[in-house]
Amino acid sequence: MASGTDALLLSLKACNISGGVITTPFTFFATAGAIHNAGATPIFADIEPDTYNIDADEVKKLLESTNVNRKLEAIMPVHLFGQAADMDAIMEFADAHDLIVIEDAAQAIGADYSGKQIGSIAIGCFSFFPSKNLGGYGDGGLITTNDDEFADEIRSLRVHGAKSK
Repeated sequence: MASGTDALLLSLKACNISGGVITTPFTFFATAGAIHNAGATPIFADIEPDTYNIDADEVKKLLESTNVNRKLEAIMPVHLFGQAADMDAIMEFADAHDLIVIEDAAQAIGADYSGKQIGSIAIGCFSFFPSKNLGGYGDGGLITTNDDEFADEIRSLRVHGAKSK
């Protein structure tokens, strides 16, 4: 990808997300911006005060709110400062409510959660902006997935919808 922001945006577009996406406000504005630019709505859950990651209890409260729950389509946890969000709870909530999970792992490349690499638990989005944990010379991004159909859609979106040259 051209950037971590593009990784987030194209992941949302490839999943046809246009409703609510639970995320955290404690991150770079590109997270909420990608959600908005995909035509979806960011719905903010507060953070854990010790890790600054999205608070799973706050996610649960939003999922139990009938006003919010009707329009939810995804959860986008942001892993910050090399620390992983509570992915067990997030994946459990996502499975129970049929939601897609897109990990914003721009600040946590190389981190793991319960023996799994961040970005391998759900769709993973990484940034190589020079200020990141693993910065590049300029900007760049990466999407990880184990879904071949999703990967093909991402490859097409990355080149403006082209399938082959």
